[in-house]
Amino acid sequence: MSEAPVFAKGRDLDAAAEALRPWLAVRLGAGTALDVRLANLVYPLGAGVSNETILFDAHAEGRVHELVLRVAPAPEHQMFLDPRFRLQYEMLTALRRLGTVRVPEALWYEEDPALLGRPFYVMRRMRGRVPVSMPVYNETGWLTGATSGERRTLWEGAVRQLAAIHRAPTEDVAFLHDPGEGAPGDEQQLVYWRRFADWALEDEIPDTVRELFAWVTATRPATSTPGLSWGDARIGNMMFGDDYEVIGVMDWEQASLAGPMADLGWWLLFDDIHSVEQGIARLDGLGTRQETLDLWRELTGRPVEHLHWHEVFAGLKAGLLALHTRRSMKLPAAGRPNPFIERSCRLLGWPAAGRDTGTVEAS
Repeated sequence: MSEAPVFAKGRDLDAAAEALRPWLAVRLGAGTALDVRLANLVYPLGAGVSNETILFDAHAEGRVHELVLRVAPAPEHQMFLDPRFRLQYEMLTALRRLGTVRVPEALWYEEDPALLGRPFYVMRRMRGRVPVSMPVYNETGWLTGATSGERRTLWEGAVRQLAAIHRAPTEDVAFLHDPGEGAPGDEQQLVYWRRFADWALEDEIPDTVRELFAWVTATRPATSTPGLSWGDARIGNMMFGDDYEVIGVMDWEQASLAGPMADLGWWLLFDDIHSVEQGIARLDGLGTRQETLDLWRELTGRPVEHLHWHEVFAGLKAGLLALHTRRSMKLPAAGRPNPFIERSCRLLGWPAAGRDTGTVEAS
């Protein structure tokens, strides 16, 4: 059985603890740095690919504070064209204030890179379990030992949180709009991901990626409804309690005003990628594709529109991220065909034989 990876970023954790002590002393109401002790600094399993993430305990004034440190990525670890690191903190504070989406409590943001070399923020740590994708939750891990009813509770709660995201008032997250990249919604997403491909892959963009860009551009829906899009919508970015209810919705690096259909396309993509695309049966109790769509419609009161287009586009976006990850980590050329790009091609009825999709890391 493979184990969940650890995405360390080469930081000296003892040195980081010493640097943080005086900063935390002020925020925790301690007298001096000597009155603060940091312990149990660790990188989480299977998390922290895009942003450096460190779990730790802070002892101050007779209390133990369980905290999470997130540090903005250095250029060599940058997963996204524009990490928009500050916006992640603002998303958490906005949604926490709204109160309908369960997100971690973001406590403090530090813009000055002098302390840790990059801007960072600190959150209160949530305690629960995550259906990780490495190794995939449909095949191994704690969810395989749950009952069908427990998994049903988990799935229903997850879709309810997805729907809560899509019911969030757009004006509460208006700061996500970037007027330099076109109108909010599909147009802005196309502009961003074309720029991403040029930045991430330069002259190594596979021919099939270019063909998919041509297709999504030519067939872009005439209308789209801007609204909050989580961006990385999947149960692997949620934490669950012992009762299988959602404790928190995490990882807002890709948040935008792309609208809810972008999230539905991404959700269904990863539902397949983490099961049937790997020849793994989906666990009993997790809702089917149609059940997901039906429950989402019931909870949001919205129609499902242009889903085929959004699923094809989701595969293109995820495929680009996979190619960038492999390239930036300088992994060897031998790998496996890009499953995200291949899925988009199948949705379009394009034959796979001889098609240049790029390769990703071997699983």
